[in-house]
Amino acid sequence: MLWFQPQITEERNKFMNAKRTLIFSAVFFTLTYSSAMAATIIQTGPHLENINNIFLTIEYPQNAPVPGEHYWNYLRTKFEQTIKQSNLNVSFDKSATLSETDVGLKVCIELVEVPQTELFAFRVETVQGRRVQLLYGTDKTVVIARLWGATQGITFVSRTNLTEKIEDAVSKQINQFLRDYQATKLWQAKKATQARTADTKPIPSTATLTQTQKAKYAYIASKNSKVFHKPECRWAKRIKPENLVGYNSKEEVNKAGKRPCKMCKP
Repeated sequence: MLWFQPQITEERNKFMNAKRTLIFSAVFFTLTYSSAMAATIIQTGPHLENINNIFLTIEYPQNAPVPGEHYWNYLRTKFEQTIKQSNLNVSFDKSATLSETDVGLKVCIELVEVPQTELFAFRVETVQGRRVQLLYGTDKTVVIARLWGATQGITFVSRTNLTEKIEDAVSKQINQFLRDYQATKLWQAKKATQARTADTKPIPSTATLTQTQKAKYAYIASKNSKVFHKPECRWAKRIKPENLVGYNSKEEVNKAGKRPCKMCKP
C-alpha cells in the first residue's frame, strides 16, 4: 500500500493548485471588470462645487495576511492631513448623513495573494459620493450618487514593496481629487467675477435697434458707418438690424462723430 501514497499526494496537489488558480482567476476577473466600470465615472462638474466636509472611508480586506492594522491606521492619518491642507474638514464617521455641502470619499483597496508565488495583486479605486435629489413626477427621492472617481488597474508587487505601492496609488488618487476640487474653485471664482463685471457694465447711450424701433429716434446710423440718416431714408432701410443705432438730437450725432447723409440731408 505504500506505493499508492505518492500518487494520492500528487493528485491532491494538482486539485489544490487547480482550485487556487480558479479562485485567483475569479478574483482577477472581478478586479478587471470593476476597473473598466470605474473608468466611466465623470471627473469634473458641479459635484465638486461648494464642499465643506469630506467623510473619508478606507476599505481594505480584513482577512489579508499583510499589511497589519497599524498600516491602515497610518494611511487614514496621512490622508486626513493631506485633505486638511486643502482647507477642507475631514471625518471618518461612516454613520454620518451627508448634507448638501458634504462629500463622501471612499478609497477601496482590493488585495489578493497570487498562488504559488511571492507576489500580491492589488487594485485601488477612489470614488466620491454626494447627496442628490431625484424627481419622479411629483415624488422626490434623495440618493447618494457616485459623481467622481479614479482607479488604478491591477498591479502585481512583491511583499516587500506592497505597502509602499499601495500608499503611492492611494496618494495619486486623493491628490487628483484635490486638484480637481481646487480647479473647480478657481472656475467658480472666475465665474463670479464675470457675473459682477456684467452687472456693473455701463449701458451705452445708443442701443442697437431693430427696424421697428428706429422710428422712435430722430436720426439713424450704422455702427460701422460715419453717416447718419433720417429714419425714412432709403439708405437707412438697408442697415442691418444688428448694426442700427439711434440718436435723439444732432448734438448726440456730433458727439458720435457722424456726418449727414447727402441723400436725405438730415
